Amino acid sequence: MAASEWLRTFVAIYRSGSVTEGAALRGLSQPAASQQLAALERGSGNPLFVRAPAGVEPTRWGRELYAQVVGPLDLLEDVLTGLDTGRSPAVPPTVRLGSTAERFSFAVLPRLDPGGPAVATTFGTDDEILELLGHGELDVALTGSSPSRRSITSVPAGGTGFALVAAPGLVPTTSPTSLIDLGEWLVGRPWVAYSAELPRTRRFWQTALGRPFAGDLRLVAPDLRAVMAAVERSMGVSLLPAFVCAGPLADGRVVELAPVDDVVPAEPWFVCTRAGDLARPHIVAFAESLRVG
Repeated sequence: MAASEWLRTFVAIYRSGSVTEGAALRGLSQPAASQQLAALERGSGNPLFVRAPAGVEPTRWGRELYAQVVGPLDLLEDVLTGLDTGRSPAVPPTVRLGSTAERFSFAVLPRLDPGGPAVATTFGTDDEILELLGHGELDVALTGSSPSRRSITSVPAGGTGFALVAAPGLVPTTSPTSLIDLGEWLVGRPWVAYSAELPRTRRFWQTALGRPFAGDLRLVAPDLRAVMAAVERSMGVSLLPAFVCAGPLADGRVVELAPVDDVVPAEPWFVCTRAGDLARPHIVAFAESLRVG
């Protein structure tokens, strides 16, 4: 069997952190993947993985080998995919992007180059898309956290602040003179949110308004676009990312109850790629296009 097949299996195991999952990625049985890995270890003269509680961890030799081979192997996969699909190798392959639906709609889509590479998007939580990225099922991910995985690199990509907004009909007749006054007015007011846990909202009430959350939670919708639409319909107040609110604020469909930039930390964004993909120019260029500033 060609050593390239052993290396492809090694990369799949490395990315998944499991011989069983690596075998599945390669379409192999677990014993077949184990045999290929053993053959590669005999050839290299060093152990490439050690057992770990949740799978396997690479040794120093495994990390060094991965860094050497992952870029060329991924380039080879691009060429083979092009041959299978009839696409010229000179045409950049489709970039597989992972993001939340909201970040994609408001932050990524406006930055896409119509003349750039084709893009196939997968939506999910940060944990879900980082898992797919680590397994080689995505090429680029835009996340709200910097991953700690050994095989993934991340660079800051800007971020977003937050705004406390409501429909014009819900605005207090007399503007509060302080956040404490605003907190008193908000007690019992209808509230709409992305999740029932309200992690950022509860912190805002506690730290900025000086009281536990005391709004009347009327709607929970796990889609920021739906929450924004509910605010516009006067269903309640909400603390939302600024990129979601920009259009409705500019059009007067919602108003900002009080500036919160000084009391609600901005959410950073990160563009994440696999370390081995730094040798793939079209991936590097696409990732760079998502950075702000």
